Amino acid sequence: MNFLEITKKKYYDAVKNPVPMMVGLRITHACNLNCKLCGVGAGKPFRGEMTTEEAKKVINNISRAGVSHLSFGGGEPLIRDDIIELAGYAAHRIDSVGIVSNGLSLDKGMARQIARAGVNQVMVSLDGVDPATHDANRGTGSYERVIKAIDNLQDARVTARISFTISRANCNQLSKMIGLAAKYGVNLHVQEFFARGRAAGHDSLILTKRERRDMQRLLHKTQAERGAGSISFENRYIVSEDERLKHICTDPNLGSGFYDFCVGSLTGIYSLFVSSTGDVSLCGGYGADRLGNLKKDSLTEIWKNSELIKAVRNREKFTGKCGECTYLYICGGTRSNAYHILKDIFAEDPLCWVGCSEEELDAA
Repeated sequence: MNFLEITKKKYYDAVKNPVPMMVGLRITHACNLNCKLCGVGAGKPFRGEMTTEEAKKVINNISRAGVSHLSFGGGEPLIRDDIIELAGYAAHRIDSVGIVSNGLSLDKGMARQIARAGVNQVMVSLDGVDPATHDANRGTGSYERVIKAIDNLQDARVTARISFTISRANCNQLSKMIGLAAKYGVNLHVQEFFARGRAAGHDSLILTKRERRDMQRLLHKTQAERGAGSISFENRYIVSEDERLKHICTDPNLGSGFYDFCVGSLTGIYSLFVSSTGDVSLCGGYGADRLGNLKKDSLTEIWKNSELIKAVRNREKFTGKCGECTYLYICGGTRSNAYHILKDIFAEDPLCWVGCSEEELDAA
């Protein structure tokens, strides 16, 4: 069998009965910052956000489905009065619990409370390696507070990570950001900027395909040098150049489980999202009105019976460049890109740089 045939067989073995391993729970839409480029337009809480007791029932629901990692996000989760109670409640039921924060509320006391709650890691947002770059988006003084938040987390013995949203405004700082993370002894997560939420209309800040390719090559190289855990990013497309990964994915002595085979896009296979009102969705919010609501619906049943989830796992439905790609079964493109840009979650990923001409590489 050739590469495509081998990976197709392994892929469909992997998606026969997968467990939803990772859930992102956007516990509130409220935020204590008003970032100019906020991708979700956070500010005020949504009407009908979960109460403490409703959130605990949702956490129980998530736990029963076999989820091994739950991440509290927002908005800004730390402005909820009950976040420590909820985080501790989750930590007693789910193997790994994380929080994604802007760092503004992460003083020494909060860091200690997070540690006592049993939270495994906190990811703080940093938009640049200097105050001028970061504060231009998040407000004067916020850079210094993020750096202090990292110190406070480390003093409390909580694993800290930096989340760097990369755009054309700061992509020239990527190497320095990698160095800054190493300086503070924390891992780095890099995510791309998209012109959504309050950032709508700022399309000129979206990376070109060439910039995206160069970013992924540098991050992939850094992973190889420092260890896979040191850097995380949406590593679609780079799989086409990762000979080690391709060897692992076609190794007949390895199975098709999460740690033995790369399915690429995780949405509907190993991951999903839950909103502050309990709605379940795939990446990018897709399907929020069709998958169910965890205040009343069982995640186990949604995961098992949803026709939409079954459809997303069927990569024969993918069209365009993705549907014809050699790496369909170990990449699959980024489904949120297809959904947001082309309005079709099964369409090709329009941001992929693999096989692009020199002219195409300079397009956004």
